[in-house]
Formats: sequence, C-alpha cells, structure tokens
Amino acid sequence: MIKVLLVTQENATGLTYHRQTVPHNHLEVNYEYKIDVTYDVSEATKEELQQYQIVSFLRLVDYKFNTEKVIQNCKDAGCKVVIDIDDYWNLHPTHELSKTYKENKIAEQTLSGLVNADWVTTTTEHFADKIREYNKNVTVLPNSIDTNEPQFKENESYSDRIRFGWIGGVFHANDVKMLYNGFKDVWKSCNPNKFQLCLGGYNPNQSYDFLEYVYTDGHKFPKDKQYIEYLKKRVKEDNFVADGQPYKRLWGTDVFNYAMLYNEIDVSLVPLVETSFNSYKSQIKIIEAGWFKKAVIVSNVMPYTIDCNKSNSMLVSPSKRGDGWGVAMKSLIVNPNKADDLAESLHELVKEKYTMDTVNEVRNDLYKRLCE
Repeated sequence: MIKVLLVTQENATGLTYHRQTVPHNHLEVNYEYKIDVTYDVSEATKEELQQYQIVSFLRLVDYKFNTEKVIQNCKDAGCKVVIDIDDYWNLHPTHELSKTYKENKIAEQTLSGLVNADWVTTTTEHFADKIREYNKNVTVLPNSIDTNEPQFKENESYSDRIRFGWIGGVFHANDVKMLYNGFKDVWKSCNPNKFQLCLGGYNPNQSYDFLEYVYTDGHKFPKDKQYIEYLKKRVKEDNFVADGQPYKRLWGTDVFNYAMLYNEIDVSLVPLVETSFNSYKSQIKIIEAGWFKKAVIVSNVMPYTIDCNKSNSMLVSPSKRGDGWGVAMKSLIVNPNKADDLAESLHELVKEKYTMDTVNEVRNDLYKRLCE
C-alpha cells in the first residue's frame, strides 16, 4: 500500500477539489492507497513524515519562504515530493491578484518548489513544456470527471428556449467582457422568447453586478415588472420567476455542487482573452461542458484548441469587438439542432479522454514508479 500525504488548503476550492480531493479519493477507493491530509508540514518531524512514501503539494510548498527547507525535510525522511500546478506562476498584469502575488513573491516561491521537487504534475502538455525549463520530471494529468461524484450526474431541466450560459468565477471579468457586443447583437436581433442568457455562479456583489450589466446590455431586457422587482431584491428565493425570461441568474454554490449548473443551460460560452498566462490554463470548462452534453461557443485560443475544432465546437477568433460571439449565438437560435450535434461530438471526446478512471491510471503508474 502506498501512503500519500496531501498538503492542502483549509478551505475547499475548485482547485483543491479537482487537483487533490477527488483524484486522491478515487485512488484510495480503486487502488491500494492510504491518503492523509494536512494543511502544513513546515513543523512536521522526521518521524511523522517517515510513514509516507509521497508528500504532494498544490502550487506552493510554503508561504513563508521556507520552500527549500520543507522539501529537504521531506526528502530526508525518505519521501518523494510531488508538486501539482495548474496555472502559470507569472500572472498577467491585469489579473486581480497580480499585486498580491508580487508583494509576496509568489512566482519566486513557486519556482523554488518546482526546481526542487522530485516530480511535477500539471494539466496540459503545453504547460508541461514550460515547466520542463525548470524541472524535466513532469507528467500531464488532465483535469477529469469522476463519474461517481453526485454533481456530475445528469439531471437536465427543460426549456423551450435555447439557453446560453457562462459558468465561472469572479476573476474572469475581462473574459466575459468579450461577450458584450455579442449579447448586444442578440438582444437587438433576436426574438426574446427564443433564447435565455444565463449568468452562472451569480452572487450579489459588485463583480457579478458588472457581469450582469454585460449580459443584459445595460439592463435593457424586456421590462417585466414582476421580474424587475425580483432582480432588485438580489435574493436566491423565487428564482423560478426567471424561467420564462430572456435573462436568468444561476446562483453560485460550493465546489461540491457547482457543476449542477450545467443542467440549466444548453450552450456553454467559453471566452478567454489571448495572453501567454491564459494559454497555460487547463481546458476544464470544455471538459465539464462536454461531459454534460452541452455545445460550446469558445475562443479559438490555447488551451481550448487542444480539444475544440469545427466538428465539436463553434470557434470564435480573438478580436477586440467580439462580434463573432453574436453571430455564433444567433446561428444556434435559428438552428438549435446544430447545438445538439456539437454537444454529442464533444461528449464523445470527453468520455474517451477525460474521465477519472482513465487519468488515474496514469497517476497510479507515476506514484508506483516514484516508490520503487
């Protein structure tokens, strides 16, 4: 039996869910593993560490500039040190956390961990090539779907409208802004009884209020008095009043339930500003949409071009105006059967490449080699 110590964050996030919790729970259930979890090993004794063959970190080893010491302590205890990383350590200057990262020298601390680790795991081959500049020992373990997770069970709701939805977090405002002209075009050109624009992950705060402004072309949607009053309340209760409206909030939830929002849409909108930083992201939004048999309208940029092509997606070329988003949405409003065909094609790809059963065969083989 292989014993692994996961060093994780105290509060569950989408990152810890996909890169630590779910894959290692799957290992424990389906292979011979014992997984323990801790939030800090900086004070761990040699005797405490010696019971593990592998110590696995996520992105950062230590926030207090003791990265090399912590890794060496693990190695002195006979442990192999694995670091999993899914995002480029050099944030784009427009990123909301760039100032915090710079002040705390997160990039330098991250690189120190990558250089000194025994092995690094990551999400795409494109990102792996960048990591190999600092550590040659890299294995690609894509984000994947554990089909036994309750939130990934299909439970689709029905609508006589075609529903377009973006499902994401607050750090993607610049990406969602790319949709503005497309939404404006749809509001102007299409029958409001034929479509619904869904804002996934909504919470009553300034960030999502801005996204709502983008979605509704400055709140210019049809003036249903009851619905307007509901929106002003900014409460989750009675959200059913939005079912017959061309705009709907899909309220945010925790990391163990968020994927169920895909049951509320037919087409997933996946905009991404083309930058070097963004190119090293994972294609998790494509994987999730494909698993739920949702068509995608997606930016024609890395990392989405790893899997998306004309046979399974609607690709929108990068542009400042973003006119292509409106063209794509209008084409599916006119021909919703095309969305079904694209969704089925993408689902077949995801089912073949991105289930946890498939990806964890690679993870298990890696861990076994490290323990030889």
